[in-house]
Amino acid sequence: MKLDMDSDLDEVTSRLSFGKRPRASRPHMINPPIFAILVAIAVPASARSASDSTEVETQPMAQMAPMPPMESTTAPSSTADRSQGVACTPEQVLPPSAKHCTSTATKPRVTLTLLVNQFIVGSTTSGPRGQSRVTGPGSWMLMYENKLSSRNTLRIDLMGSAEQATVGKIGTPQLLQSENLDAMHAHDTIMALEFRDTVKLGTSENQKLTFLFAPRGAAAVGPVPYMHRPSAEANPDSPLGHNLQDGFHDVSTVFGIAIRSRRTFIEATRFSGKAVRWPLPLNHSDSFGVRVTQGINDHADLGASYADVLTPDDTGGAQHERFVSAWLASNYKTSGGAFKSSIIWGQLRSSGHAAQNSFLAEAVFQRRLDNIFGRAEILQLTPEQLSLVQFTGSERLRWVEAVTLGYERALLKRGSFSLFVGGSLTKDFVPRSFENDYGPRPGGAKIFIRLKFDNARETMDGM
Repeated sequence: MKLDMDSDLDEVTSRLSFGKRPRASRPHMINPPIFAILVAIAVPASARSASDSTEVETQPMAQMAPMPPMESTTAPSSTADRSQGVACTPEQVLPPSAKHCTSTATKPRVTLTLLVNQFIVGSTTSGPRGQSRVTGPGSWMLMYENKLSSRNTLRIDLMGSAEQATVGKIGTPQLLQSENLDAMHAHDTIMALEFRDTVKLGTSENQKLTFLFAPRGAAAVGPVPYMHRPSAEANPDSPLGHNLQDGFHDVSTVFGIAIRSRRTFIEATRFSGKAVRWPLPLNHSDSFGVRVTQGINDHADLGASYADVLTPDDTGGAQHERFVSAWLASNYKTSGGAFKSSIIWGQLRSSGHAAQNSFLAEAVFQRRLDNIFGRAEILQLTPEQLSLVQFTGSERLRWVEAVTLGYERALLKRGSFSLFVGGSLTKDFVPRSFENDYGPRPGGAKIFIRLKFDNARETMDGM
Protein backbone atom coordinates (compact mmCIF):
# COMPACT_ATOMS: atom_id res chain seq x y z
CA MET A 1 0.00 0.00 0.00
CA LYS A 2 1.46 3.36 -0.98
CA LEU A 3 0.48 6.51 0.87
CA ASP A 4 0.93 9.90 -0.80
CA MET A 5 1.40 12.33 2.08
CA ASP A 6 2.25 15.18 -0.36
CA SER A 7 3.99 18.39 0.57
CA ASP A 8 2.05 19.14 3.75
CA LEU A 9 3.45 16.10 5.43
CA ASP A 10 7.00 17.38 4.96
CA GLU A 11 6.38 19.41 8.09
CA VAL A 12 5.36 16.21 9.88
CA THR A 13 8.88 14.84 9.90
CA SER A 14 10.30 18.14 11.18
CA ARG A 15 8.05 18.27 14.29
CA LEU A 16 8.12 15.60 16.94
CA SER A 17 8.69 15.93 20.76
CA PHE A 18 -5.41 13.20 21.32
CA GLY A 19 -22.26 17.44 20.07
CA LYS A 20 -25.31 16.87 19.10
CA ARG A 21 -26.51 14.03 16.96
CA PRO A 22 -26.69 14.61 13.19
CA ARG A 23 -29.94 15.12 11.29
CA ALA A 24 -30.74 13.63 7.92
CA SER A 25 -28.64 14.92 5.06
CA ARG A 26 -27.06 13.89 1.81
CA PRO A 27 -23.37 13.12 2.31
CA HIS A 28 -20.77 13.36 -0.41
CA MET A 29 -19.68 10.21 -2.18
CA ILE A 30 -17.16 7.79 -0.66
CA ASN A 31 -13.73 7.93 -2.18
CA PRO A 32 -13.66 4.78 -4.42
CA PRO A 33 -9.94 4.03 -3.88
CA ILE A 34 -10.42 4.07 -0.11
CA PHE A 35 -13.42 1.75 -0.35
CA ALA A 36 -11.32 -0.64 -2.41
CA ILE A 37 -8.64 -0.57 0.29
CA LEU A 38 -11.28 -1.42 2.91
CA VAL A 39 -12.07 -4.65 1.11
CA ALA A 40 -8.54 -5.55 0.05
CA ILE A 41 -6.83 -5.00 3.40
CA ALA A 42 -8.98 -7.57 5.23
CA VAL A 43 -8.73 -10.44 2.74
CA PRO A 44 -5.50 -12.49 2.81
CA ALA A 45 -4.12 -13.27 -0.61
CA SER A 46 -2.67 -16.63 0.34
CA ALA A 47 -3.04 -17.00 4.08
CA ARG A 48 -3.67 -20.70 4.50
CA SER A 49 -1.36 -23.56 3.56
CA ALA A 50 -2.36 -27.20 3.26
CA SER A 51 -0.16 -28.21 6.13
CA ASP A 52 -2.01 -26.06 8.66
CA SER A 53 -5.51 -25.99 7.25
CA THR A 54 -7.00 -27.38 10.46
CA GLU A 55 -4.85 -25.57 12.99
CA VAL A 56 -6.16 -22.51 14.81
CA GLU A 57 -3.68 -19.66 15.11
CA THR A 58 -4.10 -18.22 18.57
CA GLN A 59 -0.82 -16.59 19.44
CA PRO A 60 -0.76 -14.35 22.50
CA MET A 61 -1.85 -10.87 21.47
CA ALA A 62 0.39 -7.89 21.77
CA GLN A 63 -2.57 -5.77 22.83
CA MET A 64 -3.63 -8.20 25.55
CA ALA A 65 -6.48 -10.67 25.85
CA PRO A 66 -9.89 -9.42 24.74
CA MET A 67 -12.58 -8.57 27.24
CA PRO A 68 -16.04 -9.16 25.86
CA PRO A 69 -18.53 -9.47 28.71
CA MET A 70 -18.84 -13.24 28.68
CA GLU A 71 -16.01 -15.22 27.06
CA SER A 72 -12.85 -14.04 25.40
CA THR A 73 -12.57 -15.22 21.83
CA THR A 74 -9.02 -14.33 20.89
CA ALA A 75 -6.81 -14.99 23.88
CA PRO A 76 -4.00 -17.51 23.41
CA SER A 77 -4.65 -21.20 23.53
CA SER A 78 -2.26 -24.06 24.07
CA THR A 79 -1.06 -26.28 21.25
CA ALA A 80 -3.76 -27.25 18.76
CA ASP A 81 -4.71 -30.88 18.18
CA ARG A 82 -4.73 -31.27 14.41
CA SER A 83 -7.18 -34.16 14.39
CA GLN A 84 -9.58 -33.07 17.11
CA GLY A 85 -9.68 -29.22 17.01
CA VAL A 86 -7.83 -27.14 19.57
CA ALA A 87 -6.45 -28.10 22.93
CA CYS A 88 -8.61 -27.27 25.96
CA THR A 89 -8.11 -23.81 27.44
CA PRO A 90 -9.98 -21.80 30.08
CA GLU A 91 -13.66 -21.30 29.31
CA GLN A 92 -13.12 -17.71 28.23
CA VAL A 93 -10.31 -18.61 25.85
CA LEU A 94 -11.76 -21.20 23.46
CA PRO A 95 -12.65 -19.33 20.23
CA PRO A 96 -16.17 -19.70 18.81
CA SER A 97 -14.67 -21.00 15.58
CA ALA A 98 -13.10 -23.99 17.34
CA LYS A 99 -14.95 -27.24 16.75
CA HIS A 100 -14.14 -28.81 20.08
CA CYS A 101 -11.15 -29.43 22.29
CA THR A 102 -9.30 -32.25 23.93
CA SER A 103 -7.59 -32.33 27.28
CA THR A 104 -4.07 -33.73 27.28
CA ALA A 105 -2.85 -32.70 30.73
CA THR A 106 -4.04 -32.13 34.28
CA LYS A 107 -5.51 -28.66 34.64
CA PRO A 108 -4.17 -26.53 37.50
CA ARG A 109 -6.81 -25.43 39.97
CA VAL A 110 -5.81 -21.76 40.04
CA THR A 111 -4.10 -19.62 37.41
CA LEU A 112 -3.05 -15.98 37.43
CA THR A 113 -2.33 -14.22 34.15
CA LEU A 114 -0.86 -10.75 33.64
CA LEU A 115 -1.01 -9.02 30.26
CA VAL A 116 0.56 -5.61 29.61
CA ASN A 117 0.73 -3.64 26.37
CA GLN A 118 2.34 -0.22 26.75
CA PHE A 119 3.38 2.26 24.05
CA ILE A 120 5.69 5.25 24.15
CA VAL A 121 4.60 7.24 21.09
CA GLY A 122 5.87 10.35 19.37
CA SER A 123 2.94 11.70 17.34
CA THR A 124 2.66 14.59 14.92
CA THR A 125 -0.21 15.74 12.69
CA SER A 126 -0.26 18.25 9.82
CA GLY A 127 -2.36 21.22 8.80
CA PRO A 128 -3.87 24.12 10.76
CA ARG A 129 -4.92 21.74 13.55
CA GLY A 130 -1.65 19.85 13.59
CA GLN A 131 0.15 19.19 16.87
CA SER A 132 3.11 17.18 18.14
CA ARG A 133 3.43 15.36 21.42
CA VAL A 134 4.98 12.35 23.16
CA THR A 135 2.45 10.20 25.06
CA GLY A 136 2.17 6.72 26.54
CA PRO A 137 -1.08 4.97 25.57
CA GLY A 138 -1.53 1.41 26.78
CA SER A 139 -3.37 -0.90 29.13
CA TRP A 140 -2.92 -3.86 31.46
CA MET A 141 -5.08 -6.79 32.51
CA LEU A 142 -4.89 -9.21 35.43
CA MET A 143 -6.91 -12.44 35.19
CA TYR A 144 -7.55 -14.81 38.09
CA GLU A 145 -9.16 -18.18 37.39
CA ASN A 146 -10.16 -20.84 39.89
CA LYS A 147 -11.48 -24.23 38.81
CA LEU A 148 -13.96 -24.78 41.63
CA SER A 149 -14.98 -28.22 40.36
CA SER A 150 -14.92 -30.31 37.20
CA ARG A 151 -18.00 -28.40 35.99
CA ASN A 152 -17.65 -24.96 37.55
CA THR A 153 -15.03 -22.22 36.99
CA LEU A 154 -14.73 -18.77 38.58
CA ARG A 155 -12.90 -16.01 36.78
CA ILE A 156 -12.12 -12.45 37.91
CA ASP A 157 -10.72 -9.87 35.48
CA LEU A 158 -9.21 -6.54 36.49
CA MET A 159 -8.25 -4.12 33.73
CA GLY A 160 -6.64 -0.70 33.92
CA SER A 161 -4.39 1.85 32.29
CA ALA A 162 -1.67 4.34 33.19
CA GLU A 163 -2.94 6.82 30.58
CA GLN A 164 -4.16 9.37 33.12
CA ALA A 165 -0.48 9.90 33.90
CA THR A 166 1.15 8.99 30.55
CA VAL A 167 -1.36 10.61 28.17
CA GLY A 168 -3.22 13.23 30.21
CA LYS A 169 -6.25 15.35 29.40
CA ILE A 170 -4.91 16.67 26.06
CA GLY A 171 -4.67 13.20 24.56
CA THR A 172 -2.61 11.55 21.82
CA PRO A 173 -2.69 13.57 18.54
CA GLN A 174 -4.90 12.01 15.85
CA LEU A 175 -6.83 14.07 13.31
CA LEU A 176 -10.63 13.61 13.05
CA GLN A 177 -11.03 12.11 16.52
CA SER A 178 -14.25 13.73 17.70
CA GLU A 179 -14.44 12.81 21.39
CA ASN A 180 -11.31 14.73 22.42
CA LEU A 181 -11.08 16.94 19.29
CA ASP A 182 -8.29 15.67 17.05
CA ALA A 183 -6.74 13.58 19.81
CA MET A 184 -7.45 10.23 21.47
CA HIS A 185 -8.54 10.61 25.10
CA ALA A 186 -6.86 8.93 28.07
CA HIS A 187 -8.61 5.91 29.58
CA ASP A 188 -9.27 5.64 33.31
CA THR A 189 -6.90 4.03 35.78
CA ILE A 190 -9.44 1.25 36.42
CA MET A 191 -11.53 0.27 33.39
CA ALA A 192 -13.06 -3.05 34.41
CA LEU A 193 -13.69 -5.38 37.32
CA GLU A 194 -15.59 -8.43 36.08
CA PHE A 195 -16.76 -11.62 37.84
CA ARG A 196 -17.72 -14.67 35.76
CA ASP A 197 -19.08 -18.03 36.86
CA THR A 198 -19.06 -20.66 34.14
CA VAL A 199 -20.91 -23.96 34.35
CA LYS A 200 -20.18 -26.79 31.93
CA LEU A 201 -23.33 -28.39 30.53
CA GLY A 202 -22.79 -32.12 30.21
CA THR A 203 -19.34 -33.54 29.62
CA SER A 204 -18.41 -31.52 26.54
CA GLU A 205 -16.22 -28.41 26.69
CA ASN A 206 -18.41 -26.93 23.94
CA GLN A 207 -21.61 -26.64 25.98
CA LYS A 208 -21.30 -23.94 28.65
CA LEU A 209 -23.37 -21.37 30.51
CA THR A 210 -21.75 -18.23 31.91
CA PHE A 211 -23.05 -15.62 34.38
CA LEU A 212 -21.47 -12.18 34.65
CA PHE A 213 -21.51 -9.30 37.11
CA ALA A 214 -19.32 -6.23 36.75
CA PRO A 215 -19.61 -2.99 38.69
CA ARG A 216 -17.61 -1.71 35.74
CA GLY A 217 -16.87 -3.68 32.58
CA ALA A 218 -17.86 -4.58 29.02
CA ALA A 219 -21.37 -4.91 27.62
CA ALA A 220 -22.32 -7.33 24.85
CA VAL A 221 -22.16 -4.66 22.17
CA GLY A 222 -19.96 -4.72 19.07
CA PRO A 223 -16.84 -6.76 18.32
CA VAL A 224 -13.82 -7.22 20.57
CA PRO A 225 -12.59 -3.68 21.47
CA TYR A 226 -9.73 -2.40 19.36
CA MET A 227 -7.15 -2.50 22.18
CA HIS A 228 -7.67 -6.29 22.45
CA ARG A 229 -8.31 -7.15 18.81
CA PRO A 230 -5.67 -9.36 17.13
CA SER A 231 -6.10 -7.50 13.82
CA ALA A 232 -5.22 -4.19 15.54
CA GLU A 233 -1.99 -5.52 16.99
CA ALA A 234 0.90 -3.04 16.96
CA ASN A 235 -1.32 -0.11 15.91
CA PRO A 236 -1.19 2.64 18.58
CA ASP A 237 -4.14 4.56 17.03
CA SER A 238 -7.75 4.27 18.12
CA PRO A 239 -10.26 3.79 15.27
CA LEU A 240 -12.12 6.98 14.41
CA GLY A 241 -15.37 5.00 14.56
CA HIS A 242 -14.59 3.50 17.97
CA ASN A 243 -17.71 4.94 19.64
CA LEU A 244 -20.00 3.56 16.93
CA GLN A 245 -18.41 0.12 16.75
CA ASP A 246 -16.97 -1.09 20.07
CA GLY A 247 -17.30 1.79 22.51
CA PHE A 248 -19.10 -0.11 25.30
CA HIS A 249 -16.05 -1.84 26.79
CA ASP A 250 -16.22 0.42 29.86
CA VAL A 251 -19.75 0.81 31.25
CA SER A 252 -21.37 0.65 34.67
CA THR A 253 -23.35 -2.04 36.50
CA VAL A 254 -23.27 -4.93 34.03
CA PHE A 255 -25.33 -8.11 34.48
CA GLY A 256 -24.99 -10.78 31.81
CA ILE A 257 -25.63 -14.32 30.73
CA ALA A 258 -24.14 -16.28 27.83
CA ILE A 259 -24.52 -19.71 26.35
CA ARG A 260 -22.10 -21.49 24.11
CA SER A 261 -22.97 -24.44 21.89
CA ARG A 262 -20.15 -25.61 19.66
CA ARG A 263 -19.47 -22.77 17.21
CA THR A 264 -22.40 -20.60 18.32
CA PHE A 265 -22.03 -18.08 21.13
CA ILE A 266 -24.98 -15.95 22.33
CA GLU A 267 -24.67 -13.19 24.97
CA ALA A 268 -27.10 -10.79 26.63
CA THR A 269 -26.27 -7.99 29.08
CA ARG A 270 -28.06 -5.26 30.99
CA PHE A 271 -26.06 -2.20 31.99
CA SER A 272 -26.26 1.49 32.79
CA GLY A 273 -26.09 4.10 30.03
CA LYS A 274 -24.98 6.81 32.43
CA ALA A 275 -21.50 8.23 32.25
CA VAL A 276 -18.99 6.12 34.18
CA ARG A 277 -17.63 7.72 37.36
CA TRP A 278 -14.31 6.60 38.78
CA PRO A 279 -13.57 4.08 40.07
CA LEU A 280 -16.41 1.53 40.46
CA PRO A 281 -19.84 3.11 39.93
CA LEU A 282 -23.16 1.37 40.58
CA ASN A 283 -26.24 2.67 38.78
CA HIS A 284 -29.64 1.43 37.66
CA SER A 285 -29.27 -0.95 34.69
CA ASP A 286 -31.41 0.89 32.13
CA SER A 287 -29.88 -0.35 28.86
CA PHE A 288 -29.32 -3.71 27.18
CA GLY A 289 -27.20 -5.36 24.51
CA VAL A 290 -27.41 -8.68 22.66
CA ARG A 291 -24.55 -10.22 20.69
CA VAL A 292 -24.26 -13.37 18.56
CA THR A 293 -20.97 -14.80 17.33
CA GLN A 294 -20.92 -17.69 14.86
CA GLY A 295 -17.78 -19.60 14.01
CA ILE A 296 -17.56 -20.14 10.25
CA ASN A 297 -14.57 -22.45 10.41
CA ASP A 298 -11.40 -22.83 12.46
CA HIS A 299 -10.12 -19.47 11.16
CA ALA A 300 -13.05 -17.04 10.93
CA ASP A 301 -15.97 -15.75 12.99
CA LEU A 302 -19.02 -13.73 11.98
CA GLY A 303 -20.78 -11.58 14.56
CA ALA A 304 -23.57 -9.05 15.05
CA SER A 305 -24.99 -7.08 17.96
CA TYR A 306 -27.86 -4.77 18.87
CA ALA A 307 -28.06 -2.39 21.84
CA ASP A 308 -30.65 0.01 23.18
CA VAL A 309 -28.88 2.56 25.39
CA LEU A 310 -30.46 5.25 27.55
CA THR A 311 -28.00 8.12 27.33
CA PRO A 312 -28.07 11.61 28.88
CA ASP A 313 -29.10 14.41 26.48
CA ASP A 314 -28.27 18.13 26.39
CA THR A 315 -31.42 19.13 28.29
CA GLY A 316 -30.58 17.15 31.42
CA GLY A 317 -32.93 14.30 30.50
CA ALA A 318 -32.22 11.04 28.66
CA GLN A 319 -32.89 9.56 25.24
CA HIS A 320 -32.81 6.08 23.77
CA GLU A 321 -30.08 5.44 21.21
CA ARG A 322 -29.76 2.24 19.23
CA PHE A 323 -26.39 0.81 18.23
CA VAL A 324 -26.13 -1.89 15.55
CA SER A 325 -22.91 -3.53 14.44
CA ALA A 326 -21.68 -6.48 12.40
CA TRP A 327 -18.19 -7.85 11.76
CA LEU A 328 -16.09 -10.55 10.18
CA ALA A 329 -12.85 -11.53 11.93
CA SER A 330 -10.24 -13.97 10.64
CA ASN A 331 -7.00 -15.40 11.95
CA TYR A 332 -4.94 -17.44 9.49
CA LYS A 333 -1.64 -19.15 10.12
CA THR A 334 0.93 -18.61 7.39
CA SER A 335 4.43 -19.88 6.77
CA GLY A 336 6.47 -18.39 9.61
CA GLY A 337 3.70 -16.15 10.90
CA ALA A 338 0.02 -15.20 10.79
CA PHE A 339 -2.46 -12.95 9.01
CA LYS A 340 -5.22 -11.44 11.16
CA SER A 341 -7.98 -9.21 9.82
CA SER A 342 -11.32 -7.60 10.71
CA ILE A 343 -14.08 -5.89 8.74
CA ILE A 344 -16.48 -3.93 10.96
CA TRP A 345 -19.63 -1.86 10.44
CA GLY A 346 -21.23 0.21 13.19
CA GLN A 347 -24.33 2.40 13.15
CA LEU A 348 -26.03 4.75 15.60
CA ARG A 349 -29.73 5.61 15.39
CA SER A 350 -31.60 8.06 17.61
CA SER A 351 -35.02 9.70 17.38
CA GLY A 352 -35.20 12.63 14.99
CA HIS A 353 -31.69 12.16 13.66
CA ALA A 354 -30.16 10.50 10.63
CA ALA A 355 -28.38 7.17 11.04
CA GLN A 356 -24.65 7.65 11.54
CA ASN A 357 -22.43 4.97 9.96
CA SER A 358 -18.83 3.86 10.21
CA PHE A 359 -16.88 1.22 8.26
CA LEU A 360 -13.46 -0.20 9.13
CA ALA A 361 -11.06 -2.75 7.69
CA GLU A 362 -7.78 -3.57 9.39
CA ALA A 363 -5.15 -6.28 9.26
CA VAL A 364 -1.75 -7.28 10.56
CA PHE A 365 0.71 -9.60 8.85
CA GLN A 366 3.19 -11.17 11.25
CA ARG A 367 6.31 -12.96 10.11
CA ARG A 368 8.98 -13.89 12.62
CA LEU A 369 10.22 -10.59 14.11
CA ASP A 370 8.31 -8.30 11.74
CA ASN A 371 4.74 -6.97 11.88
CA ILE A 372 3.13 -4.99 9.05
CA PHE A 373 -0.22 -3.44 9.94
CA GLY A 374 -2.82 -1.30 8.24
CA ARG A 375 -6.25 0.22 8.73
CA ALA A 376 -8.75 1.96 6.44
CA GLU A 377 -11.83 3.79 7.71
CA ILE A 378 -14.85 5.56 6.26
CA LEU A 379 -17.30 7.19 8.63
CA GLN A 380 -19.82 10.01 9.00
CA LEU A 381 -19.24 13.00 11.27
CA THR A 382 -20.88 16.39 11.68
CA PRO A 383 -19.00 19.72 11.64
CA GLU A 384 -20.29 20.27 15.15
CA GLN A 385 -18.61 17.07 16.39
CA LEU A 386 -15.29 18.48 15.13
CA SER A 387 -16.03 22.02 16.44
CA LEU A 388 -15.70 23.60 12.99
CA VAL A 389 -16.62 27.22 13.67
CA GLN A 390 -17.84 28.03 10.15
CA PHE A 391 -20.50 25.34 10.55
CA THR A 392 -21.73 26.29 14.03
CA GLY A 393 -25.08 24.60 14.66
CA SER A 394 -24.79 22.37 11.60
CA GLU A 395 -25.87 18.75 12.05
CA ARG A 396 -25.39 17.66 8.47
CA LEU A 397 -23.50 14.38 8.12
CA ARG A 398 -20.23 14.42 6.15
CA TRP A 399 -18.03 11.51 5.13
CA VAL A 400 -14.39 11.48 6.27
CA GLU A 401 -11.76 8.85 5.51
CA ALA A 402 -8.41 7.72 6.87
CA VAL A 403 -5.79 5.17 5.80
CA THR A 404 -2.90 4.04 8.02
CA LEU A 405 0.08 1.85 7.17
CA GLY A 406 2.69 0.87 9.75
CA TYR A 407 5.56 -1.45 10.60
CA GLU A 408 7.22 -2.70 13.77
CA ARG A 409 10.09 -5.05 14.55
CA ALA A 410 10.86 -7.04 17.68
CA LEU A 411 14.19 -5.98 19.17
CA LEU A 412 14.01 -8.32 22.14
CA LYS A 413 12.03 -11.40 23.13
CA ARG A 414 12.74 -13.00 26.50
CA GLY A 415 10.10 -15.34 27.85
CA SER A 416 6.94 -13.35 28.50
CA PHE A 417 8.59 -10.00 27.72
CA SER A 418 8.97 -8.42 24.28
CA LEU A 419 10.26 -5.05 23.08
CA PHE A 420 9.24 -3.59 19.71
CA VAL A 421 10.08 -0.44 17.77
CA GLY A 422 8.01 0.87 14.87
CA GLY A 423 6.21 3.68 13.12
CA SER A 424 3.17 4.51 11.01
CA LEU A 425 1.87 7.04 8.49
CA THR A 426 -1.75 8.18 8.16
CA LYS A 427 -3.42 9.93 5.23
CA ASP A 428 -6.78 11.60 5.95
CA PHE A 429 -9.45 12.63 3.44
CA VAL A 430 -11.95 15.38 4.29
CA PRO A 431 -14.69 17.25 2.39
CA ARG A 432 -13.59 20.41 0.61
CA SER A 433 -15.62 22.43 3.11
CA PHE A 434 -13.37 21.13 5.94
CA GLU A 435 -10.10 22.24 4.32
CA ASN A 436 -9.97 25.62 6.07
CA ASP A 437 -9.49 23.74 9.36
CA TYR A 438 -7.60 20.65 8.19
CA GLY A 439 -5.80 21.77 5.04
CA PRO A 440 -6.06 20.13 1.61
CA ARG A 441 -3.83 17.14 2.49
CA PRO A 442 -4.15 16.30 6.21
CA GLY A 443 -2.29 13.41 7.75
CA GLY A 444 -0.02 12.30 10.55
CA ALA A 445 2.93 10.16 11.57
CA LYS A 446 3.99 8.20 14.62
CA ILE A 447 7.14 6.53 15.86
CA PHE A 448 6.91 4.30 18.89
CA ILE A 449 8.37 1.79 21.29
CA ARG A 450 6.05 -0.98 22.48
CA LEU A 451 6.56 -2.96 25.68
CA LYS A 452 4.65 -6.22 25.96
CA PHE A 453 4.36 -8.65 28.84
CA ASP A 454 2.20 -11.74 28.32
CA ASN A 455 2.49 -14.79 30.55
CA ALA A 456 -0.76 -16.30 29.22
CA ARG A 457 1.02 -19.11 27.38
CA GLU A 458 2.99 -20.11 30.47
CA THR A 459 -0.06 -20.09 32.76
CA MET A 460 -2.41 -21.75 30.24
CA ASP A 461 -0.22 -24.56 28.91
CA GLY A 462 -1.74 -27.86 29.91
CA MET A 463 -5.06 -26.32 30.88
